[in-house]
Amino acid sequence: MASPNPVINQNGTASITSGQNCIWNTANGSSSTITVSNASRANNLVIAITGAPATGIIASLNGQLQQTLDNIFTLPPNSPSFTVIGTGNFTGSQVTITNITNIQNDATAAIQCVTNS
Repeated sequence: MASPNPVINQNGTASITSGQNCIWNTANGSSSTITVSNASRANNLVIAITGAPATGIIASLNGQLQQTLDNIFTLPPNSPSFTVIGTGNFTGSQVTITNITNIQNDATAAIQCVTNS
């Protein structure tokens, strides 16, 4: 069973269900990437991402550029290629990913964080 609220220090993976959050402690001065996908085959995943820098991050939802990574995203079920991706220098910030999916229609967020350099 996963930790109730996992913490990723620079590199790692986590899975969170409705009501859980994951904290990513980013590296300063390094290019990093976060990828979040929906592990559910039946339900939409709704996540909120907070704490990412307002500038210097390229954010995309299923390949479409987004204005900011700090946002609420909905990912459809059974679409492992449909992802939220943020890349850039996260300046050592603490990024929180919260699964705000309705618990009656829960979906698991699969999170991968990588420090590239």
